[in-house]
Amino acid sequence: MSEAKIDFSFDNLHFSCEGDKNWVEIQLNQVLNRIPGLNGAKIMAKPEKVNFPLSQPAVDEVSIVGATDAEEKAKGKRGRKAKVVIAEPIAEEPSGDPLYEFLKDKNADKNQVKKFLATAVYLHSQGEEKFSTPRISKSLKASRIEKLLNASDCLNKNEKKGFCIKDDKEFILTEAGIHAILGDTQE
Repeated sequence: MSEAKIDFSFDNLHFSCEGDKNWVEIQLNQVLNRIPGLNGAKIMAKPEKVNFPLSQPAVDEVSIVGATDAEEKAKGKRGRKAKVVIAEPIAEEPSGDPLYEFLKDKNADKNQVKKFLATAVYLHSQGEEKFSTPRISKSLKASRIEKLLNASDCLNKNEKKGFCIKDDKEFILTEAGIHAILGDTQE
């Protein structure tokens, strides 16, 4: 069987896995299904029961709990060691960054659509008038803030609410969009 290896970081989680291709895919799906921001995503294969205590602060080595009979037989024939998945939470926030602080202050650090709008409002306060979805994404990345899963969708939802207006490949903020983030008492 073919061997596969995957190593990635998402938000505050680092995932690394190596083994049989199908097994790695199952483990990846188990981890992805536990990431709150991806609950609506359709990236699943047939999951197996696996014990992943992801909320613990230290590095965890997690063994397979629900291995199938076929996996047990295969392991015995090949004489391999038990497969291990390592889930390592990364405890770093980009504190001290003005954009990050602005998003936290405006409660726009969790909701994707609000984060998109708040980032545009922040850039507007820095003197920018026209924006693009890549510009918003790059600003978040430069500040080491979790990226938007679909910036174009966030733009479309904000446009439907009347918070911005599309202008060719760019967009501009409306007064309603600025007030939605800053409130009526600030300008």
